[in-house]
Amino acid sequence: MNTHFFFALVLPDDIKVALHAVTKRLNLGFPFKKWLHPADYHITMAFLGSADDAMKQDAIRRVEGVLAEEAPLELVLAEIGAFGKNDSPRILWTGVKQQERLFSMQEKIYNSCAEAGFELDKKPFKPHITLARKFEGNDPFSLESVRQVAALDEKHFEAVQVALYQTHIGASPSYEKIYTINLQQ
Repeated sequence: MNTHFFFALVLPDDIKVALHAVTKRLNLGFPFKKWLHPADYHITMAFLGSADDAMKQDAIRRVEGVLAEEAPLELVLAEIGAFGKNDSPRILWTGVKQQERLFSMQEKIYNSCAEAGFELDKKPFKPHITLARKFEGNDPFSLESVRQVAALDEKHFEAVQVALYQTHIGASPSYEKIYTINLQQ
């Protein structure tokens, strides 16, 4: 089976627990095909797709180089949103408040992966944490209702790692950290 790789900001365990509590409130009234396992919560920085070992190693070396002087990121969970059709979204997510350092770090990682030969998605970076995929409700989806039920707190957290993940399609959790880069404390 074809596997994929991506670099992502690793979330602290307490944030994963808090987000899982939100999804437990939501999954009773909002039918999505798949609710992500809490271990799978992350913020994607660069999606590589499939990759041979030499390209992965080159990307790791380059990303480590550009992150060598990066300090941990202070982030804040923001509101819940959705990608796709308003009445039947394909992705339910929570965002983080806009922070220039996050965008700067993502650009460094993205450019490093491009320099390693990866063809990356050209869409603008929209930092988010995927909670669920593929709405399957009979009634139209209401983002406002989701936000009311979720009652998401503006939780502050520190992101101290970037990891290269490998996907395991059909497994739960679906993502495995195969290389971790610690941000400078």
